[in-house]
Amino acid sequence: MKTILFPRPLILTFLTIILLAGLPLMGEEDKGESKAEMALKNRATPPKAADMDSKASIHALLEKKGAADWSHTKGARLEGHVIQVETEEDGDVHMVLASAAGEPNTQKWVITEVPLAWQKKSAELSAKSLKSLIGKKVRVTGWLYREPDAEHLDPRGTPWEIHPVTEVKKID
Repeated sequence: MKTILFPRPLILTFLTIILLAGLPLMGEEDKGESKAEMALKNRATPPKAADMDSKASIHALLEKKGAADWSHTKGARLEGHVIQVETEEDGDVHMVLASAAGEPNTQKWVITEVPLAWQKKSAELSAKSLKSLIGKKVRVTGWLYREPDAEHLDPRGTPWEIHPVTEVKKID
């Protein structure tokens, strides 16, 4: 077997480009999240009826914020008013829900997230469609997920969120 040697300047240039481009190196995780956490956020199937936590509601998620208060293995169905919809850098759409229409207090908000993969599955989950729901009452279905970051850049009343959102229905 013949060994191929690369010139040292070529190797250093390649590593510098990777570092400057901000590309992750082996073992580096997205936003400090583990591979297991990323797998939870990127689930490809909706929760089944048996997976649903019937106790989950906007009010309950705001009251019980601890890591052991809810389970990542459970789904939830939340009803609330859409306060805000924003597309994040990674393509996920954050849809903020509150119990009251037009709620200005961010401590009464629950974040729901629609990953790009789910947006591609359904036009109803696209950023454009979700933005049309601002001010409306909706029912959001998806998986419970606790954001692991201790400090959040976005305002929220709880680290618990619905991520991924698998269905959004307008309530008349």
